[in-house]
Amino acid sequence: MRSPRLAAALTAVFAAAVALVAAAPAPDGKALYAERCAGCHENATGRTPSRAVLAANPPGFIVGALTTGIMAPMAEGLSVADKEAIARHISTVKEPASYHDIDPKLIWGNGVEGTPLDGPKCASAPPPVDPQAPGGWNGWSPTKDNARFQPAPGLDAAQVPHLKLKWAFRYPGAKNGQATVLGNRLFVTSMSGAVYALDARTGCVYWRHAAGAATRTSVTVVTLKGGRHALFFSDWTKAAVALDADTGAPLWKTVIDDQPGEQMTGSPAVWDGKLFVPISSGNEAFAMSDKWECCKFRGALVALDLETGKLLWKRFTTETVPHVFKANSAGKPMWGPSGGTIWNAPTIDPARRLVYVGTSNSYTDVPYPTSDAAMAIEADTGKIRWVNQLYPNDNYIDGCWGQYGTQRPANCPSPVGPDFSIGASTILHTLASGRQVLLVGQKSGVVFALDPADQGKKLWERRLSPGSALGGIEFGMAVEGDRVFVPVSDVIPAPGQKPQLTALDIADGHVIWSNAAPIKPTCRWTTFWCSGAMSQAVTAIPGIVFAGSYDGHFRAVDSATGKVVWDYDTGTEPTKVLDGGEAYGGVMDGSGPTVANGMVFVHSGYAGRSGVSAGKSMRNAEGNVLMAFSVDGK
Repeated sequence: MRSPRLAAALTAVFAAAVALVAAAPAPDGKALYAERCAGCHENATGRTPSRAVLAANPPGFIVGALTTGIMAPMAEGLSVADKEAIARHISTVKEPASYHDIDPKLIWGNGVEGTPLDGPKCASAPPPVDPQAPGGWNGWSPTKDNARFQPAPGLDAAQVPHLKLKWAFRYPGAKNGQATVLGNRLFVTSMSGAVYALDARTGCVYWRHAAGAATRTSVTVVTLKGGRHALFFSDWTKAAVALDADTGAPLWKTVIDDQPGEQMTGSPAVWDGKLFVPISSGNEAFAMSDKWECCKFRGALVALDLETGKLLWKRFTTETVPHVFKANSAGKPMWGPSGGTIWNAPTIDPARRLVYVGTSNSYTDVPYPTSDAAMAIEADTGKIRWVNQLYPNDNYIDGCWGQYGTQRPANCPSPVGPDFSIGASTILHTLASGRQVLLVGQKSGVVFALDPADQGKKLWERRLSPGSALGGIEFGMAVEGDRVFVPVSDVIPAPGQKPQLTALDIADGHVIWSNAAPIKPTCRWTTFWCSGAMSQAVTAIPGIVFAGSYDGHFRAVDSATGKVVWDYDTGTEPTKVLDGGEAYGGVMDGSGPTVANGMVFVHSGYAGRSGVSAGKSMRNAEGNVLMAFSVDGK
């Protein structure tokens, strides 16, 4: 109980504090943007989004990017008020004065009143989740071998030319995870921090969970002891998360690492009571700032107990702890070894009890044998069984090749490598002969076949392009029968670049067919975003390969001949979305299509780059849509 005198004193202090805050000038968002952001975003190149793209994102998303996202190093020293001022200066998305201004039918989520749903609430309660539902797609791939092949798609190749858009769901923010579909339940994550449970047939929302930070991984649903259905993903609070898949209620959350500049990009995998979580980082971009002390981050794979979230083991891609080995050109200490991030979803080998991952480049010029490598890790212990380094001495950070301006960052290694990371998941395949091979696609433009029974020994390799930092094989291949379908990005215009979709014979690597990606010659936006580059992961069903490209086209290709049998432009014209408005798709990149129960689900508008079309400028409209297709739109 406070005395009246104490209460009066506290009131006076509080009033004085309020007066001081009120008297303080509000941060100047325009000036802060000019100082911290304009240099890159007003003349954007490469994957740096332009101001027009940033403007299509809500202020809350921009604040998140400046706080825990990829722009955090550039925002170092800014207060929350500073970040909010920048976000409101940039954003053209009007936020409601309060959630009471939102249509009540669009509000729901985890029992928290006032959570915007971004789509209509489902009229009825959701049916129970069934992780074993036939024809489902659970996680990065329907199978633990990461073949990205749906054997029971619910539609056949002859029906694919009749696919039409059934519904589209608009995301706030930028990027989203790949859809998981089990029966009539669809689960998906987004970089806005939202995790959704939708009705796969209609797109209405059962629940929306607000994660602690951005998340772009696909989710996996498992039945735990006692019959509870759990949904697993990782987010940029550096944590693995479990939710109740039926309600969205939190079950557990485990912070699995605390390295500087860490991100969670590769989708977790589930097997034998364990959750395997890959760890990646944004250090390549952060190190462009001469203020960033480069680089202390090491990639890792972590194993957690499914029931409790308890950490079982952590395996760094290099066990050598980074140490200072020299000063950079600005006189700041440089650390190594570093890098070796794991961008891809782990691949499970149940017979050998191994987990396979591909690693990325080194960041500084302290080379080590596990960068740009395929690794086999024991599922029970985290011990490394074998390593095959496919490209040595690849030391790289962004900006060193002049792609982001003329000023060379002080943190550039010497010599600078090409950035030939292994971004795509490996695929474990059993040939008709019974022999197993591990397929590895690299940004070098080369596909490798390794022998999992002989320490990852190389069986064959096939070069499809010269590759680049944004070229070669980026996010994912797919397999049908004894053929592997390889999308090639090569989005950076350069001599010899070959955006394409190619089918290889897995037995010996010979080319069965190759379909060069078309480029829109009349596009008035930058050449970069009009490219037919195929960076998005591809998906196969019997007789068909689904592939998206940078120019916003989503195509179905005959898997025997490479002939395009269906083509849908996701970005030229606006799409009506479930919240009642319109949105543009556009660049198709990152996680790929999901096929389940006669429907095809894919996201368009990667990183907010929406509306790229022939003869038209980029639209100043929010993109990032999840599109659902069915035969004749039924």
